[in-house]
Amino acid sequence: MAFGTAPSFADPLDRFNPATTDPDLFRLAVRHPDRMKVPDGAATVHVVLSDKETGRVVQEKRIELQRTTTGEQAAEVRAEAPENVVTVYRIPAKQVAELRALQAKYLAMPQSRQQTIGGSLSIDVTGCKLDAADTGEMLISTYLKTSELETFVALAENFDLRNTQASGRNDLDNTIPPCS
Repeated sequence: MAFGTAPSFADPLDRFNPATTDPDLFRLAVRHPDRMKVPDGAATVHVVLSDKETGRVVQEKRIELQRTTTGEQAAEVRAEAPENVVTVYRIPAKQVAELRALQAKYLAMPQSRQQTIGGSLSIDVTGCKLDAADTGEMLISTYLKTSELETFVALAENFDLRNTQASGRNDLDNTIPPCS
């Protein structure tokens, strides 16, 4: 997702603006089978601001998302697949202020400087399988809810984690590590 792009509102995600969103309302929901676990620290957000011309990173922030107990929000996503586990994550309170300061720094730049800065926000979720011998589908879906989005919006639906190449291996059925 890029910073400073003009919204077209053709897609609900077009309303999301990392430069102005309220980090305190940022939520990520993860839906997966109960045969899989998303360990603590396995849901992260990575924010990068870089100079468009040189590619030099101006500012970078990796945030480990924190589980939150919002059953109502989990139910919003669970309705699509009630047999699955849904966990909702948020930005930790101590990092909300840091992100607001980063947003303020960007927004305080002259417009001409803002246009030379590119930004990206990426979300990463990894999981492990509870049974080491399990070679079945491990479908994971991720959803985003922010101050601009009234409901959770799908980022990725039913992505089979077995489709991710493990480093140095070609065996797709075993690319999901067993939980330790």
